[in-house]
Amino acid sequence: MRSLWGKAPFQFELRHLPTPDPGPGEVVVRVTACGICGTDLHFLNHNRDWTPLGHEVVGVIAAVGPRVERWQEGEAVIVENHTACGVCDACKNGRALYCTHLTSYMEDRAGLADYLRVREDMVQRYDATALTPAQAALAEPLTVALDLLQRADPDLNDEVVILGPGAIGLMLTRLARLRGARRVFLVGSTRATRRGRHRLAVGEQMGADVVLSEAEDDVVAAIRAAVPEGVPRVLVTAPPRTLPLAFEIARFGAIIGLIGIEFGPGAEVTFDVNAFHFKKLQLRASHAIPNHYFPIALDLLARRAVDPDPVLSHTFVLDDFERAFRTAADPDQAAVKVVVTPGDSSLRSE
Repeated sequence: MRSLWGKAPFQFELRHLPTPDPGPGEVVVRVTACGICGTDLHFLNHNRDWTPLGHEVVGVIAAVGPRVERWQEGEAVIVENHTACGVCDACKNGRALYCTHLTSYMEDRAGLADYLRVREDMVQRYDATALTPAQAALAEPLTVALDLLQRADPDLNDEVVILGPGAIGLMLTRLARLRGARRVFLVGSTRATRRGRHRLAVGEQMGADVVLSEAEDDVVAAIRAAVPEGVPRVLVTAPPRTLPLAFEIARFGAIIGLIGIEFGPGAEVTFDVNAFHFKKLQLRASHAIPNHYFPIALDLLARRAVDPDPVLSHTFVLDDFERAFRTAADPDQAAVKVVVTPGDSSLRSE
C-alpha cells in the first residue's frame, strides 16, 4: 500500500508498505478521502525528520480484528486522529478533554495512505448517502471549529469577530450564525492574492455580514464604527501575531477564543498586559484533542446546516500528492480545503 510522509523543506516520500492486518480490538480502514490541514503544511516547512502526513480521514471498514463486534466490513466511517483512553483520572472524572493517555495514529501512520489501522473506538459511522467521502473529510476541521465555539461560548445576539478565513474560520462563520450571532465580522490577511479574495468571498457565502482585510482595511476603525464599545467575542484562527488586534477590538469583559498556532519565531507575541488586565479580558485556548463533536459535525454537514461545498475547493488523487500540497500552500490558488482521494483527480475553483 502507499503511505505519504514529508519533512522540511517541502520534501515528500511516498512509501510502499505492507497492508496492515487488524489486531485485537482494531479495524483496518480503506481510506477514501483525506483532507490536507495547515498542520501538514507546518510539518513540511519545519519538521527535520520524516513525518506521516494526513489526519482528516474518511474511509470504509476493510477488515475487523478479534473481539470487534460493532463494526462490519464495508461500513463508511470517519477516523478520529486522537481518542481519550477512558481510564485515566481525567477521563474517570468526566474530563476526557484533558485525557493524559491519548491514543493517536499520527506518530507512525499516515492518513494519506491506502489503508489505516486504528483502535475500533477511533472510527464513527457517517451517512454515505448524504455525504461524499470528500465532503465527510470536512467533519474533522468542523469539530475543531465546534471546540473553539464551545470554549468561547458566545451568547445569543452577540457580535462575533472571526480572525482567519481558512476552512476552520469559514465554518466558524456559519456556526456563529447558527449560534444566534447578531453580526459576524470575518477578517483575512489580504485581498491582494487570489486565495485571499476567494476566501473572503466564501466567507460571505457562509454568512459573514462584514468581510475585512488587514492589509487593505483599517480593521479596528471598521469594527469600532459598527460596534463602538467593541465586540464580546473574538475567535482567532489566524497566527498568534493577530492576538493584539483581537484584544484591541474586544469590549470590556470580552472572551477571546484561540486556536491560531504557529511554529518557530511566530509562536511568540507581545501585548500590553495592563490593557488586557483592566479590560477584564479572557483568553481561552482551544486544542481539539481528543476529537469531540463528530456526531454534531457529521449531522451539520449532512443536513447542509454547514454546507461543505463552498469550503471544499479542490480534490486530487493520491499520486498527485505534490500538486495537491502545492495548491494548498499557493496564495495564487483559490484554495480553501484540499482533499486527496484514491479516485479520479479533479481540480475545482479554477
